Amino acid sequence: MPTARCLWCTDPPFEDVAVARWRAGNEDDKERITVPMCRKHLERLRKAGDKGREIKGLYYKAGWW
Repeated sequence: MPTARCLWCTDPPFEDVAVARWRAGNEDDKERITVPMCRKHLERLRKAGDKGREIKGLYYKAGWW
């Protein structure tokens, strides 16, 4: 059985986080998902705040609002 890992790395997840995800230039079409994240990436995502964090062409923001 595969082990759980962070969405962006191979570290074990610290917490499942509700995030909003969207493509650059299309902020009105946000997808709301729950993803596993390690502590390092969760802290970086929270530091990004309302503007979100760009990773591989998609923006992510902690929370669904």
